[in-house]
Amino acid sequence: MDQITVPTGQVVELRQIFHESGARLLRVIIRDGVKYMTVELDPATAYDWGRQMQNWARDVAQGP
Repeated sequence: MDQITVPTGQVVELRQIFHESGARLLRVIIRDGVKYMTVELDPATAYDWGRQMQNWARDVAQGP
């Protein structure tokens, strides 16, 4: 789906996958050199995570 390189050099990959049960999931892969972490999110969790990230970014951009 998409790939984002963050200022610290890590790469975040977003992929849609289909679980063996037929459920659609969002796979988030965070690569840091040779290390990586994978998280698979259902739509409700991805929505909540995204909302919280947007709220944080808005609050930081507005400043104290």
